[in-house]
Amino acid sequence: MGYLSKFGYDEVYFNKILLQNIENDPLLKQDDALKKALCELVSQGGKRIRPLFLLMATDLGSYPKKEDCYLAAVAIELLHLSSLIHDDIIDHSPMRHNVLTLHERYGAKVALKLGNYTLNKSLELFSHFDNPSLHLQLAHTMKQLCLGELKQKEDLFNFNLQLEDYIEKSHQKTGTLISVSLVIGGLIAHLSNNELDELSKLGHSIGIAYQLKDDISDFTSLSSSLGKPVGNDLRQGIITLPTIFALEDDLIKEELMSLHLNKESSTFDSLCKRINSGHYIQQSEDVCQSYINNTLAIMNKLPNLKPKMSYLIELLFN
Repeated sequence: MGYLSKFGYDEVYFNKILLQNIENDPLLKQDDALKKALCELVSQGGKRIRPLFLLMATDLGSYPKKEDCYLAAVAIELLHLSSLIHDDIIDHSPMRHNVLTLHERYGAKVALKLGNYTLNKSLELFSHFDNPSLHLQLAHTMKQLCLGELKQKEDLFNFNLQLEDYIEKSHQKTGTLISVSLVIGGLIAHLSNNELDELSKLGHSIGIAYQLKDDISDFTSLSSSLGKPVGNDLRQGIITLPTIFALEDDLIKEELMSLHLNKESSTFDSLCKRINSGHYIQQSEDVCQSYINNTLAIMNKLPNLKPKMSYLIELLFN
């Protein structure tokens, strides 16, 4: 059972719409490799967090049509899948959640086609909604996703990265898609502008906390559970919050600033252990908790959302 069922949503109906749109697509009927790769990707399931956020937001309105809600939920999931596929290709990631990435299994050409296809399919499904605000939200989100990826590439091994820049990039790469999921759900439910603003803030806060949690676990989790080496971000030159805090410590700063992509693996191993065992992790967890607290405060302004959202926050962060 996925998160949709856990929260009382019709996961069978969601999967039905998702699979129908894949199986009936004329383009996929002409490309067996693409269809096989997409079906395999979809069959892996996942938590469906972004569709869940969208559906939760629709509950705040005056009984929007079920088919509209679930069509948008499928569309946002496809947009999320597209962003993951493109990220994995750009980052040359061999694994995601202990599973070989698509470009490793099928080659970069098939993966790139699939990333483009899922993006196109997402926009095609969203075209069913005659709401200019919804499409402006989507355009802004895709811009932010691209800017976040570009910024990450620009800042590889940038040991002068500021906390504000890291937070902004975290929103662009993670928060913006959670925000738009909530806001689109709110638009479908015909919520007021004030309610939409609160949903956007909520998504921003949750998204940053979610990214922070992921960046912390990159140092604190076992390699076997990560499906990649501990401290993989640092090894790739991606500077995250634990490293930013470690760079404030003169006892480790000089060694960190000497890192580059071809540095010996043993040096990375040693520094990752030191970051994990230092106070930098606790500092990062404190920042993460501040965003969780902010999320809880925003939820007080959306009391009808609070029971389910509080439970989801508990599942995601505890």
